[in-house]
Amino acid sequence: MHLPNPFSSKKGSPSGEPSQNAQANPPTEKKAKSPSKVINVDKPVMDTEHQLPPLPNPLPEPHPDFLHCMPKDAPTYRKFSVFTAGSIEQGKAIQWQQQMADMLSPYPITVCNPRRGNWDEAETEEENQRNFKAQVEWELSALEQVDVICFFFDVTTKSPVSLLELGLWAASDKVVVCCGDKYHRSGNVGITCARYGVPLVKSFEELVPAVVKMLEKKGMQLDGNGDLVGENVHVEKEKPKKIPQVEREKVELQERVKALEAQLAMQARV
Repeated sequence: MHLPNPFSSKKGSPSGEPSQNAQANPPTEKKAKSPSKVINVDKPVMDTEHQLPPLPNPLPEPHPDFLHCMPKDAPTYRKFSVFTAGSIEQGKAIQWQQQMADMLSPYPITVCNPRRGNWDEAETEEENQRNFKAQVEWELSALEQVDVICFFFDVTTKSPVSLLELGLWAASDKVVVCCGDKYHRSGNVGITCARYGVPLVKSFEELVPAVVKMLEKKGMQLDGNGDLVGENVHVEKEKPKKIPQVEREKVELQERVKALEAQLAMQARV
């Protein structure tokens, strides 16, 4: 009968010392998963530049049809809607989006607010990419569907993504901008707005009525009770056309006009 070696309690040589194989391949310890990083973009931010006026007390009474939509849920659109573009900067910007929603709440509209509360960094890069893609697609879709895009540039931030979005939508005839002189690219913003006829104001107090004016320009009419005149039903909007497509349609239209003119000329000679 083979008896167990009393000196072999450890794996390795009979002497109890680790074998050469064990020394060459030491056991690896599993690294503990680091906790996910949570970015809270809804945390209070000190308004050091006094960009936001005090909220009215009491707050405006919300209209029964008013909706305030944020990611991750798909927005429910009323006939008229507003997107609060502008500064977020991972929660460093002041909480202007919520204040805009509060001030627009008496209207029977949808406000699409991309500021999504807690942003939880996932454990894997793949999941981070999925979450990021879903956020960007939510914003792009909402920007296409709303009637008014409201930009507010917090003067204490850089807001490069907001500048990009302004460049994309400046010529859409549905943009309103608030940009104070202290913003580091206020000159660029001012020139862009002047170029494309975009309403530009300097303060949040001016921004709210400018947004309402743009909604009225887009056709919003209210009765004496503050309800929308007509059905409050959203009409799906087409995606913006690329310039080559627009140019192609323009050429086709010109060709049809020329053909019609030629036909009319022939009929006149007859």
